[in-house]
Amino acid sequence: MFSFFSPFPFLRILGLWVIGLLISPLGLILLVPVLWLASPTRRSICGLLLIGLAVARISQLSAEFAHHLPKHDAFVFQVNQTPVRGPSAWKIQAKVIAVRHGKQWERVHALANLFIPVKGAAPRFGQVFHVYGSLKPISEPLLPGAFDWRHYYALQGIYSAAFVPIQGLKLLKDASATPSIFERMRAQASSYLHQALPNGVHRNVADAMFLGMGSTIDFETRQSYAALGAIHILSVSGMHVGLLYLGLQFLLGFLLRFRPWGPRFYFGLIMLVLWSYAALSGFSAPVLRSAWMFSVLLFAQIFRLRTHPVNVWAFSGFVLLVIQPMDLFQVGFQLSYAAVLGLILFQRPLVNMWSPNYWLIKQSWELTCVAISAQVLTWPLIIYYFHQFPNPLYFFLLNPLLVLLSTLTLGVGFIFLILAPMMSYFPMAFSSLGHLVLLSFELLHGLMFATTDRFQTVISFIRLNLVELAAYYVGLGLLWHWWACRKVWGLNLSAFLLAGILIHRMGEPLHREAYLSIADKQVVFLSTQGFRGQSNGGASQAWLQSNAGAWWANNQVVDTLTRRWPNGSFLWEYQGMEFVYLTKPGVHRNANNSHLILSAELDLRDPRFLKSWQGSTWYFIRKPSVYRLSKLKPFWPKKVYYLAEQAAVHFP
Repeated sequence: MFSFFSPFPFLRILGLWVIGLLISPLGLILLVPVLWLASPTRRSICGLLLIGLAVARISQLSAEFAHHLPKHDAFVFQVNQTPVRGPSAWKIQAKVIAVRHGKQWERVHALANLFIPVKGAAPRFGQVFHVYGSLKPISEPLLPGAFDWRHYYALQGIYSAAFVPIQGLKLLKDASATPSIFERMRAQASSYLHQALPNGVHRNVADAMFLGMGSTIDFETRQSYAALGAIHILSVSGMHVGLLYLGLQFLLGFLLRFRPWGPRFYFGLIMLVLWSYAALSGFSAPVLRSAWMFSVLLFAQIFRLRTHPVNVWAFSGFVLLVIQPMDLFQVGFQLSYAAVLGLILFQRPLVNMWSPNYWLIKQSWELTCVAISAQVLTWPLIIYYFHQFPNPLYFFLLNPLLVLLSTLTLGVGFIFLILAPMMSYFPMAFSSLGHLVLLSFELLHGLMFATTDRFQTVISFIRLNLVELAAYYVGLGLLWHWWACRKVWGLNLSAFLLAGILIHRMGEPLHREAYLSIADKQVVFLSTQGFRGQSNGGASQAWLQSNAGAWWANNQVVDTLTRRWPNGSFLWEYQGMEFVYLTKPGVHRNANNSHLILSAELDLRDPRFLKSWQGSTWYFIRKPSVYRLSKLKPFWPKKVYYLAEQAAVHFP
């Protein structure tokens, strides 16, 4: 029987489509003659056509939404997606319909991220609001190497953001107040979990693990999961959908014996449950990817198509990238598909390398191979984006146990949610199964927190640039070719790439530099000297990890020191420069080569003291009002910075 899944047609198609998404239209023009001269055949023409379609598709999406909005003082938006609740605000992806410039309204077509305080009723999908205020461009990274949210959202067609106070909102068009059946099911499932689990970490993680409601998980819990390479458990992802798929296969497998209608019922029931669960979890991107991939696999299995896992992987990725090409540039998409490909390529060969005689050791070895296989293709991406990686010692010692306990927790939790509607009429049975769910979480979190509280389970400040990332994957491909074909040149070339990276690393000079910025409305001064980094101020660990980790990693920092500022006004020195932080008026007699930082609580009603600081550089923690700025103009220095509205200030 002919099959589009055999042997690897979609792997080649996916590769050509990705090339088209990565190159610009100019790159396509340059690529055409090269491919044509290399092989002017029908296959080359088809390849060029596919690449051209990919370029056209991504160009179409990038032109769909406006990149720049006209200057405005009010705008109208429609809630475009289900709002996500954060610790203090709702995050909304909004479709901006119109903006007001002066007294004129202008229709626009743009996307924006809006943040609305968690007060009163939650915004609903489809509602239309009028807002007094303006949208601002998404901020640049504070420090070099920090995650570039502006670029990340630009790839999704989002270029603006704003914090909208409650008093600035006016509802123009309401949406249906009746929740959908899936929203009601989600709320009911959450109530069942809350009855079984006490308020705290277990309940918060359960909401995230089963229903995709992860906004209440604290930073320390997330760090513990990330430190042991288990952060994927905190969101509904491929692991959850895969476990559900395997469970459904086990429960409904008997239908395959009843032909001809049995396999069709089997296919329909599994598809119904998979996509219902995707809807129940809010149609998050990881769930959609996993549900689609398992749907393709199930279709090929039921209708007897000759399949290869690599081709199913490529086909599912190709279809998703045709529908939404921008997903290629999302970290979650890259990690998800890299992990699945690693499992397909490496898990079975690793298992076959050793066959223990004892069942327990054999199961532990197979779980270890799963962990290793998933990391082979993902660890460079983790380092490239997050500049940290789980300590290999604890990762390989604990990951088999974590995989086992997390699988057990997921399995027990799924059984509990499936049976809860019936067992709620039998309090004793409901309570017993709820205690089993609680016990599974206590075992999982007990092992995790006991380890992360006592040991250094994560290696920080690791760096990998784009060239090194590409060299790793090229070298891995060469090693695979050497292993499969026994071509020595593949081994030699991969060794040459590794040697080149090491030589380049050894020749890199050490730097000494510093940055001044604000964190949580407090001034922070970050510096590096040799292999040491220092943080002065009240920056939290989460802020340092998000903003300073990449910069320290790129400066070869291996150890950091944190110091807090004293209360009131104070000063410090750096490279012969004097920095003065004022909380109350003060006179400076030698203001040359000094830097004045004006705190948010500094009283500026009588600004005459600033005359002695005219030779300094000023830094405002909070930008004063227009009226106050007009009063400060007679004392204005040559340079002024508003730290809350710009990237960190660099001091070489």
